[in-house]
Amino acid sequence: MTTHLHILQLEEYDPFRFLSWWIRNLFVFKLDGKKPLVWTPKAKFIYALSFGFWPLMFLALLILKPYEIINRRVLKNKMRNKILELKKHGLKVIAISGSYGKTSVKEYLYQILKTKYRVLRTPGNYNTLFGVAKVADWELDANYDYFICEMGSYKIGETQELCETYLPDYAMLTGINEQHLERFGSLENEIIGESESVEFVLENKGQAVVNLGNKYIFQKYPNVAGYGQKNYTHPRDQNLEGAAKMASLLGVHKLPKLLKEPTHRLSLISRGDMTIIDDAYSSNTDGFAAAVKYLESFSEWKVIVTPGIPELGSATYAIHKKLGEQLVGLDQVILVGKNDRTRGLADGYNGQVIYIDKVTDAIGKVRSGKSVVLFENDLPDNY
Repeated sequence: MTTHLHILQLEEYDPFRFLSWWIRNLFVFKLDGKKPLVWTPKAKFIYALSFGFWPLMFLALLILKPYEIINRRVLKNKMRNKILELKKHGLKVIAISGSYGKTSVKEYLYQILKTKYRVLRTPGNYNTLFGVAKVADWELDANYDYFICEMGSYKIGETQELCETYLPDYAMLTGINEQHLERFGSLENEIIGESESVEFVLENKGQAVVNLGNKYIFQKYPNVAGYGQKNYTHPRDQNLEGAAKMASLLGVHKLPKLLKEPTHRLSLISRGDMTIIDDAYSSNTDGFAAAVKYLESFSEWKVIVTPGIPELGSATYAIHKKLGEQLVGLDQVILVGKNDRTRGLADGYNGQVIYIDKVTDAIGKVRSGKSVVLFENDLPDNY
């Protein structure tokens, strides 16, 4: 029962996505535990009402639905009223949305702005209505000049709801690609959904900064202040340029002497003759390609370890085959698991690959001697 409850939680309590997982994993009763089950009040209620029998979880979800609808409405009103009150004291809200790059841009922008202003930002990937509320409710007060709010979405209307609640004055759109194609249903829907923060801000006479290096954003906002059209020596440079562009708009024109790099985003780790590039936090098609290009800049034996990119729906194999074609300059390709993701990568690469069951098995498969190993993405237990 706890395994199924864990999957339901990872799927954000979506019964249809849970059923899809269950059909694919009929005989899975134990997970690797990469992200443990969080015993929230909701999880405890579902577990108690199910009496250890997982099909009853759907009954628990149905019973909870009216309460959740009311609770969501109450929370939105509470947060909106708080933001309106704090704006009387000068608070400005910055929304950061996009398929990828949100957290990195947010962390850079936070470090730059706090050299001059009092700044609060949502930590980690707290980017849902309730996740942002934890920060806004517990920490945000009149002492802050700026609140940087990362906004995540899986469908049209979610970013709009966040904007209507937290009322951004500024918006950043970091990049759009097929990152959540499976959930949005189409790339067109994803473009609309991820752009809702910019639309909200512009309609309310605010200002936006967008990634014009991204073809979908350039097509949609060619005349909005932008970044991302330079040639970069390191994939992080685009995110840093975007943060610096927004900071300059807000009156901060110099970068701090020391910038802390976001964790698990192309972080370099030395281990004897081996250099590890840790890019395991998340992955997307643009980030994958940029990480591979960065790996190719090294002269040592070049290795990639990856399970591929989830949530690409029916386009999974085709997208991964194109990504596999970009691996031709590498010396060793190690793929985690056998599925449409890794089959696509292998077919595109058209060379010898090594399959492993777990990421932890990878190091033992790397050829001895000096090497650089890129760990590109790690998957949650529901994948």
